[in-house]
Amino acid sequence: MGPAAVGFGIMQFGMGLWGSSAQADLEKDRIQLGYEDNLEKIRRRKFAQESTKGKAKAFSEAVGVLHTGGSSAQGYLDTMASEFGKELDWMQKFADEARKLGIEAADVEKRIGGMQAFAGGANTIASLWG
Repeated sequence: MGPAAVGFGIMQFGMGLWGSSAQADLEKDRIQLGYEDNLEKIRRRKFAQESTKGKAKAFSEAVGVLHTGGSSAQGYLDTMASEFGKELDWMQKFADEARKLGIEAADVEKRIGGMQAFAGGANTIASLWG
């Protein structure tokens, strides 16, 4: 049964390796989709923020508030813009880091799957050879 055992072991190893690789590819696709969803959320948030800033300025100007460099109204708008920018920066940093960690995790799982496939193939050869 020696050559057959080797054949079965190699086949088990190959199928395990292929499955591990296919699973990692699917996980990376899922991670990319989540990343693109986060980018869309950032785009929508930016639009909402621009709308909010525009409305705040328009409402205050409609009642006669001047927006000069030292006015409290301008200071409020500047603070709003700064905080909105910080929020968008954080969202982008989160999206990038989540994508990076997800891809790293998929790569680790692929390597683990490859080692398990090798061990399973070797175990099959040993058990059938003997």
